[in-house]
Amino acid sequence: MGGKSGNQVMYRRLVQRVFVGDIPSGRDFDACRAVLKTDCDDPTAFHALCILLEGALADSTFGIDATQDLVPLLKALAHGEVMAKDLL
Repeated sequence: MGGKSGNQVMYRRLVQRVFVGDIPSGRDFDACRAVLKTDCDDPTAFHALCILLEGALADSTFGIDATQDLVPLLKALAHGEVMAKDLL
């Protein structure tokens, strides 16, 4: 698995892990998960997903392997290489 489509599959799996998991935890992160379950627009999905992923990145209980995958995902989101809605 390589290239853009391989990354997209890996990113989607990582997003699903954070989306359905309990890392990060807290009201703000639960609110982001709730927003992402709705039919929100792309900027809203981008914002909610970034908050959720940044929270996972900052959580010391999130595995180092997953953390290493989060950084390129956040960069890809920031550069518009992937869209938040495509990862949900």
